[in-house]
Amino acid sequence: MNRVSFFGFIVLIVLLSGFENFTIFKVSKVKAATSSLSELWVSTPSDVEDSFVSSQSPTTNYSSSQYLVVGKHQTFATTRSFLKFKLPTLPKGAVITSAKLSLYQYYNSTNQVTVDIKPINSSWSATTLNWNNKPSVGSSVSNAIVDKPSWQDFFITNLVKSWYSGGAANQGVAVQFRDETRATKIFYSNNHSTYTTLKPKLTITYSIPEPQKEYRAFWVDMFHNGAKTPAQVDQLIKDVKASNANTIFLQVRRRGDAYYSNSLEPKTEDSFLQSGFDPLADLIQKAHSANPKIQVHAWFAMMPIWNNTTPPKDQNHIFNAHGLKQSRENNWLSKTYTGSYTSGSDYVIDPGHPGAVDYTRDIIVNVAKNYDVDGIHMDLVRYMGEEWGYNDVSVQRYNQAYRKTGLPQPTDPIWKQWRRDQVSNMVRKIYTSVQSVKPSVSVSAAAIAWGNGPKTMDDWNNSFTMNSALQDWRSWQEEGSIDLAIPMNYFREYDASQKGYFENWSEWEKNNQGKRMTLSGVGIYLNSIKDGLSQIKKAQAPSATGKKLSGVSLYSYAVTNKDNVMNNEFYKALSSVTSYSSEPAFSTYLSVPDLPWKIAPTKGHLSASTNHADHQLVKLSGPETRQTYTDGSGDFQIIDLTPGSYTFQINNYSYNIKIEAGKVSRTTLN
Repeated sequence: MNRVSFFGFIVLIVLLSGFENFTIFKVSKVKAATSSLSELWVSTPSDVEDSFVSSQSPTTNYSSSQYLVVGKHQTFATTRSFLKFKLPTLPKGAVITSAKLSLYQYYNSTNQVTVDIKPINSSWSATTLNWNNKPSVGSSVSNAIVDKPSWQDFFITNLVKSWYSGGAANQGVAVQFRDETRATKIFYSNNHSTYTTLKPKLTITYSIPEPQKEYRAFWVDMFHNGAKTPAQVDQLIKDVKASNANTIFLQVRRRGDAYYSNSLEPKTEDSFLQSGFDPLADLIQKAHSANPKIQVHAWFAMMPIWNNTTPPKDQNHIFNAHGLKQSRENNWLSKTYTGSYTSGSDYVIDPGHPGAVDYTRDIIVNVAKNYDVDGIHMDLVRYMGEEWGYNDVSVQRYNQAYRKTGLPQPTDPIWKQWRRDQVSNMVRKIYTSVQSVKPSVSVSAAAIAWGNGPKTMDDWNNSFTMNSALQDWRSWQEEGSIDLAIPMNYFREYDASQKGYFENWSEWEKNNQGKRMTLSGVGIYLNSIKDGLSQIKKAQAPSATGKKLSGVSLYSYAVTNKDNVMNNEFYKALSSVTSYSSEPAFSTYLSVPDLPWKIAPTKGHLSASTNHADHQLVKLSGPETRQTYTDGSGDFQIIDLTPGSYTFQINNYSYNIKIEAGKVSRTTLN
């Protein structure tokens, strides 16, 4: 018996007489809305045994007959036919969607009769079958009105399902008239030697759910040990594998410093980093060699560049080169409305200063060029609060763009939108720059989820995310300027209010993913192991409308719970049944999801460097119509464009550009 399923071909079932003997037909691998693959199995003659019985000759066996006779026959009297099929072994998890018995009625008669298909309840063999020893049968499971010569299909889906589930033994089916006094119908049997394509067959259609995939990530920060020596990296790999996780977000930039060797910035002053050791290179080599492979994303703290009262030792450090001691134009630091330069103990750059943006972009692109990273991860890509963003150059740019003077009020809605735009411009510029260098590398952002989760767009627009962090990460997903959003849902499960905040944010995130994917950033460090696992499962569950996230990222690898329980207890609880949970969140290994827009891109991007002034309107026309503004460097980017020829206009100048799928079309205008 052939028990084979075939992938990757279109089903071509040719049922014309005269063709060669049919076989298992090649099957199309069809992706349905339910994310499953539809496949087909069709029996061959070697899978079938059949015969008929005659009340006129109760001890005669007709298994060598070329026909299956049913009904009242002038020679055989009352007749019934019996068939049994050897079933294929279906793939694990297969769901039968249809099962069809097909018989070709060849006898040239036009009388209409009802033919029933009944399950056989006891064992039998075609070679010994006769009227006297025929098996018992059950009630009809399918029927059809049969008249002139043609194929007759009888759907026996539930019966075949029961054979596979063990609800009934596969003893085959009986074919008989509902009214056995009616004149006979004759079908070709499996022994017919002439019309071999018209033999009985069973067709089973089934679906195979696509393998589930999800990101299961750990944030590995450099404020703790975790990847500062080769031995720590070895242990990190072991712990990730033990957890059934598949992704590591490794912090490579803490405060304007580098935890990797091939850097445009000074190496960190962290004395716990082993001398001469490159954590990023070592982790990539070991993670990519692991079986299964573990993804590595380089994690950058974007805005904070120093957090010590003593300046960095290296004069080229961004804090020394573009900090408090520099001229107004060369000072990239953000400050508050009242003139404070510190957020807690952090000094931060201002995304409204074009020099700070381009410098940060170059730092990140250098890593994408020189390391085999799977992703770039942006953290703290925001303002520190509503009162922040008063870098002198940024305020000057704003006033010039809107013809204003003085300091705008922190609550001024136009000033707020300006600052949101500066963050979004930075994200967009980094995204297109990374895609230009290495299109396969994903770009993600650790996003703000402060306070209670929104339920409506008004809630979102009034959220702390939009009005304090000034970070419109929802728009980044909508336009496609990040591949993954990872909202930091850092809430305490044991606190009733915060528990509700977590659930509301999760629901919002599942239902508002735009063109891209979202992971839930779970703050396990705030929770007991039990509560941390509970939040992970909530993040994995679908929303009320059936939407799901693409995984979770856990903060953090170094601190897995609030109770000082050993971290290996948490890693074990993720993948195994423990006292913390009888249903582990990562019970089996799952691979990282594919990103369709990267694997089979249908859109392209535009990135232009110009000599035009700041905040100049750009109008793009072609297969799509878009508009944007130049940034502080005179540059602009437009994401996810339909391929084709475009024209864009700036200050009454027109330029032509061609957009190609999966590429960043770059141009420099002098």
